[in-house]
Amino acid sequence: MSVYERHIPQWKIDRVEELAKAIKDSNMVGLVNVEGVGAKQLQGIRDNLRGSATMKMARNTLMLRAIDSSKLKGIEELKAFVSGPVAFMFSDQDPFVLSKFLSENRTAAPAKGGQIAPRDIIVPAMNTGVAPGPFISELAALKIPSRVKGGSIHVTIDTVAVKEGETISNAMAMMLTRLGIEPMELQLRLVAAFSDGDVMTQESFAIDLGSLFSQVLLGHQYAINLSVNTGIPTADTISLILAKAYMEAKGLALKIGFFSPDLLNEFLAKANSEAFAIVAVVSEKDPDAIPSEILGQVKAAAAVTEAAPAEDSAPAEEPDDDEDEGDEAVAGLGGLFG
Repeated sequence: MSVYERHIPQWKIDRVEELAKAIKDSNMVGLVNVEGVGAKQLQGIRDNLRGSATMKMARNTLMLRAIDSSKLKGIEELKAFVSGPVAFMFSDQDPFVLSKFLSENRTAAPAKGGQIAPRDIIVPAMNTGVAPGPFISELAALKIPSRVKGGSIHVTIDTVAVKEGETISNAMAMMLTRLGIEPMELQLRLVAAFSDGDVMTQESFAIDLGSLFSQVLLGHQYAINLSVNTGIPTADTISLILAKAYMEAKGLALKIGFFSPDLLNEFLAKANSEAFAIVAVVSEKDPDAIPSEILGQVKAAAAVTEAAPAEDSAPAEEPDDDEDEGDEAVAGLGGLFG
């Protein structure tokens, strides 16, 4: 009885070891779908990814062996997604950030027959560089106006060759490729990713990060409001709680008449306000009830009070004089109360 020993080429062993090392050295290991992506487009995508992620392609069997060889806990679940045309994506970025990056970075690709136009495909006025011949009839068949000029065929005006949503015919696809027009867009799609010991699928990445960020901010604001309004202090809210308590204490002291030297200005302002109100009511009912000199002082004080916001916005050159004027106004009001 003979024993058959299967020989594994050294390049396969080296490739598996290389991929396994990349898996262990990366914070995020993803699988991206590369179906329909040509070599030229793949190089453009790699250029866009430079600095953000690294893509490595290999046979699916080698990818599966590399996953096993890495021996990372939980990564075996990633094997279920190694199916079809996929490639490894290695990055230190968060999977959600990488998925968003991939969705926003696309590369142009030639059209194929049977594809749907993602937008109006326009053939611009141009020199095709093709010598007179059957090509001009092909353009005419596709309703692209052209004429011979200077020994070559020119497209005469910008023409919508395929409208958005229409199917691209084989003849049109060949014509667009011949003219160097690549109307399609390709993007890599993150199928699954292994990060922080867990495997996430593409359904997890379909999140509006802007909306999510807004919800986080709203939740943070709710948490702050709850902490402040219930009086449960945290390092972030203790200053707000103290400020709220201070304002409520001031309001209570003014309401019940509990005098404190720190509240002198507030009490005087409250007395002024109440005095103005009394004078206004009394003078309205009986203009002769208030002495003219007292009424004049009240009106002058009221004018000063109304102008105070504008004066506060400008630098005060002589604050002592302003305080004296305020004291005189208050002293004048004192005559109302005997």
